[in-house]
Formats: sequence, C-alpha cells, structure tokens
Amino acid sequence: MPSSTTRHVSPSGLLIAAGVLTVLATLAGFAARFWWIFELSSHFRVQYALFLSLGALALLVWRRYCWVTVFAVFALMNIATIAPRLLPVVAASTDSAGPIFRALLANVHSGNRDDDRIRHAITTTNPDFIMLLEVTPWLMERLANLRDRYPYQIAEPREDNFGIVLFSRLPLLNTAVMQIGPAGLPSIRTVLDSGGCRFTLLGAHPPPPVSAALAQDRNDQLADLARLVRQTRQPTLLLGDLNLSPWSPYFAQLLADAGLQDSATGRSIQASWPVAWPLLWIPIDHALYSDGIRIRYRETGPAIGSDHYPVIVDFQVVSGP
Repeated sequence: MPSSTTRHVSPSGLLIAAGVLTVLATLAGFAARFWWIFELSSHFRVQYALFLSLGALALLVWRRYCWVTVFAVFALMNIATIAPRLLPVVAASTDSAGPIFRALLANVHSGNRDDDRIRHAITTTNPDFIMLLEVTPWLMERLANLRDRYPYQIAEPREDNFGIVLFSRLPLLNTAVMQIGPAGLPSIRTVLDSGGCRFTLLGAHPPPPVSAALAQDRNDQLADLARLVRQTRQPTLLLGDLNLSPWSPYFAQLLADAGLQDSATGRSIQASWPVAWPLLWIPIDHALYSDGIRIRYRETGPAIGSDHYPVIVDFQVVSGP
C-alpha cells in the first residue's frame, strides 16, 4: 500500500514567507521612479517597519538567526525612512509678535452626506481658514451658514471628486481658481494680509495614482505646483490631499523643487487615510510651508464621515513683502 506524506507548514515558515514579501515591497518602494506600481509600495513604510521588527523578535525566539538578521536589516531601512517624522525637532522661538492662525484641511469625500459632522469639526477646531476638497454643489448648499463666521470664500464645487472651496475669516486678495497640471483640475490660490505681512495660501488635490496615466498627471501637477510656489514672492502655505505619502520620491522632489518644508516633520506620522482601514493608514493630506511661515502646532482632526481625517495646523507669518 503506498505511503502518503503529509507536509506541515510551520508558523515560522509562514512568517518567513510573509517577511520575504515585505522585504520585496520595501525594495520596490526604493525603485518607485521606475514604475507607478512600485511607487504605491513606497507608502507603507510604517507597516513594513512594524511587521519586520515584530517578525525579527518572533524568529529570534524560534532561533532562526539568519532570518532574524534579514528582517532586522530591512526593518531598520524602513525606520530610517520614516525617522524624520518621528525624531523631535528643535522648537521654534516664540519671540514673534505676529498672530497665530489655524488652518483646517479636509477631504470631505464627494459621497459624504454627514454635513453635521463636518460643521461640528469646524466648530470644535475653530479654524481661521478652511480648505475643503471633494466639495459638491449639495455640500455647498448645506454649508451656506458658514458665511456668518467666514464671510470670505472662493469655491468651485463639482459633482466629481475634485471640487474645492476655501472659507476665510480674513479678506482674500488676488484670489483665483487655477487649473494646474495637464488634468485641468482646480486649485485655489489666494493672498492674505497678516498684520501688514502678506502670505500666499494654496489648495490642491491632484488625481490619485491608480494607473500609469493618472500617476503621470499627478506628478505633472506637483511639478507645476512647485514652479508656482517658486514664483511666489510671499511666504506660502500649501494645503492639499496630494495623493502621495512623505516616503514617495515625488514628495521629496516637490519639497526640493518648491522650497517647501513638511509641517509634520518631528510631529509623528499623523496618518490621514483610509479612515476605515487602520492597518493601512498613511499620511497623504499635507500642510507644506516655505520660509517666512512658522508652524506652531499640527494634528489630525476628528472623523467627519469621510475616508480622510482632517489636518489642523497652527502657523505664524514671520516675514514677507
């Protein structure tokens, strides 16, 4: 009678197999410029670092020392990539006498019908400026009563995912809705006066990189935004769901080309999307600033019925024409 052989898969073997896939995803993220799918893998550095670190500890218990080394090396590679958000920064001096403003950025999701939660978030955070993305005509009607507290606004609501609106307590100067990038999606640019010190506020929402063509459109829009910021004389604050994480090479290129800094540096990961999937949380909603802007505080806000958490940033204008 022929004998049968039953093969058992050990827990350590399953862990190693999952770890190899994580290692490959880590490497793919570093090759993000070669293929848009590789870039998608660059966004999950926190998850890779946690999984490989915990996996290395488990394999140490199982005495799989060779794999412990592999896991640890790649965990450290991911930790080094996310470190700028985790390491504390030197606190800015508080000697400036200028006012401190609060800005709220929120991708409200075009299908969101929970306008009460949006208004509640605005009331509880009490921002001076509100940049909302994916704003539909329906939502604009529901938020009409904001005009009492925010008498200045510029809006281009749309039925798709790219409507945008800015509400402000301060008068808006030289305001425009601009089609930036080849996709022709609307962005907002305005100038505000901070006690005689003017600054520029930008709002943008490039397309999500879910195909090669859309990834290229996003990258082209980011490049056009960088050129616009470089041409701006005033200190600039850029708010937007930029559809990329800080660990994409295109994010680093945007900062370098525009001369901007990330307001979340040294203030923890502050993931903003996707709300319903905590294991996949990544930061794709950003507040970027130029010289002449000083960040005082930054956090993610409460859930508003969207797949994004809002971003709240307190800032000061310390110089400018």
